[in-house]
Amino acid sequence: MRLIIDENIVIFLDKIYLQNLNLNDKNIIEKKLIKLINKIQNKCTIDLNGYYNVSIYKDESYGIIIDMQKEELEYLDYFNNQIELNIEVIEDSFLYKIEDIFNLNKTLLKKFTIYKNGETIYLKANENINNIELGIILENGEIIYGKTANSIKKKSEIIKV
Repeated sequence: MRLIIDENIVIFLDKIYLQNLNLNDKNIIEKKLIKLINKIQNKCTIDLNGYYNVSIYKDESYGIIIDMQKEELEYLDYFNNQIELNIEVIEDSFLYKIEDIFNLNKTLLKKFTIYKNGETIYLKANENINNIELGIILENGEIIYGKTANSIKKKSEIIKV
């Protein structure tokens, strides 16, 4: 698990979390998410309360990215421990922005569709990749997901290596 807190709260969960998670049942998702939020609050010194729009991006090769954006509602006042979630699950495929494609071997690259946008290279997994391969990809780049990834796929060309 990796946690990034800036304007939004972004939680990265690897594909192990997908094994026992039914993303079709919003009640189960909300209970598990509240449990995860409580775990995060116990380890970090952040207070989560109020109304959050939660987008859950799911990729079979990577796992789950949970993007929580706090909605500033003036007419509702939440107590310190109250949280309300508006959850949307998005079946998505993530892109991996790669700094130097020549750091990756050709056997690994064959598992990806390669997109080129200007001078920037993006990879999209075509098949399931193991944790070691994912680690190599993440060492050499960053994850792009959601609307940004879809936009990049639309305006990029597919190349062969």
